[in-house]
Amino acid sequence: MHARHSLRGAALAAAIVVGAGGFVLHAQRGGAPQPPVHPHTNDVNATSTRLPLAPADQKYAALDGARMKTFVNDITAISRKSHDEGVKYWGRIAGSKADAEMEEYAAKRFREAGLQDVRMQPFDLPPQWFALDWEVTATGGGQTLAFKTAFPSSRSAATPPAGVDLDIVWVGAGTELDYAGRDVKGKAVFITSFPTPSANIHTASTGGAMERAVQKGAAATILNIYIPGNVTNEAGGASGLPSFAIGNDDAAALRKLMEKSPVKLHLKLTTEMRSNLKDSNVWGTLPGATDEEIVIFAHHDGYFESAFDNASGSATVIGLAEYFAKIPQAQRKRTLKFVSTAAHHAGSPGTRWMYDNLSGAMSKTVLVINCEHTAITQQYFQGSDLRRSNAINAERWWVNGSDRLASLVLDAYKTFGVSVLEGMEPGASGDMGPIGRVVPSVQLITSPYYYHSDHDRASDIPEAGLERVARAYAKIVDQVNTLDKAALHGEVPATRSGR
Repeated sequence: MHARHSLRGAALAAAIVVGAGGFVLHAQRGGAPQPPVHPHTNDVNATSTRLPLAPADQKYAALDGARMKTFVNDITAISRKSHDEGVKYWGRIAGSKADAEMEEYAAKRFREAGLQDVRMQPFDLPPQWFALDWEVTATGGGQTLAFKTAFPSSRSAATPPAGVDLDIVWVGAGTELDYAGRDVKGKAVFITSFPTPSANIHTASTGGAMERAVQKGAAATILNIYIPGNVTNEAGGASGLPSFAIGNDDAAALRKLMEKSPVKLHLKLTTEMRSNLKDSNVWGTLPGATDEEIVIFAHHDGYFESAFDNASGSATVIGLAEYFAKIPQAQRKRTLKFVSTAAHHAGSPGTRWMYDNLSGAMSKTVLVINCEHTAITQQYFQGSDLRRSNAINAERWWVNGSDRLASLVLDAYKTFGVSVLEGMEPGASGDMGPIGRVVPSVQLITSPYYYHSDHDRASDIPEAGLERVARAYAKIVDQVNTLDKAALHGEVPATRSGR
């Protein structure tokens, strides 16, 4: 019996040949080759689920994801143009040429949609930090590495013109225990941080790793946000020090070099503070049957392509403007104002102005909707890969107002398949700012792994996701227009409490 089982096991043994990309090309059982397996592919944008519309909701089909995706492509092209023009610190950076081009684009789209009183509302920005040029190399054991993903942290300290050469010390996650027994004074510290959930919020930033570097006398920081691949991140650094982020592949090469011999790090960073910069809100209006107002906005600045942060939101605003412009004024109970808001990453003066003018220009506002990060393809860690899916990221959600308002908002999300987290956010993050606490307000926002990175690309904005959120917001506007102002506030009106 044992011999028969052994022979049977040998006959069933399979020899597997694996081809490029990890696909099984063919297998053999008992020495007989099997037919090859063809590697199929899945277009994650085309196969994203689209829920059928109920008869009462057929009108929202006019909010077409493919149409809004063209706006995303246009907006991200503005960012890529800045890169192609040789700007290393690139994107629709607040106060930059690309940012101004985005404002003109928003104004053009508003006019083409038929909005009235399309205008720029300029704001003076405080002096803005810009990185001009930089390089990061590591030398050890007769080998020199140059890190193509090295990117300076915002407001990082500049180096002398010739740069600095520093010993580098590995401090793991940068906890107090990681620093124990390591002399980092006058040296560069090398930290690995894990996204929670993104390059903007990660374990080093929430755990105080950067502050410890400063306290212990480090001269610079190198931060690896642990995202598979070789992602270039804009990530927070250590105050007053030259600070850079590098991608996983570059970090792995640096660790390997450090394992073999002592390493010297060469850092060079040129920066400047630019004064007299401006950024603008771009306004457009659709008059309604009354002078009460619903304000729908999205910030237009961002790092790198900034596709989901925030071309997706800007595209949603433009799509909604086009949709409501086709509805006769008499059927729009309230006036709709659409705003492409200024300089979110430089203090949010656009939405702060709204808050400061609630007793004046904004006194007729009954609801604000912030379109921020409205759609992004869900991705999953698997081994050393970050794999795209045809699912759409669940969103964090915020509603300020009555239970009735919250109920109709959540019902609209359910109707159109917008996935949201279980609990409401304790505060309205993003560009909403303090206005979200003093008037009825609605917001969705998501921040996946590659937030503030060069992997925030238009290819990861699903048409179905844009469609779902825009349709939900349109239905929310329609249903809010059946309620009076008191019903939106609820029994306990929001108070002017600030952030």
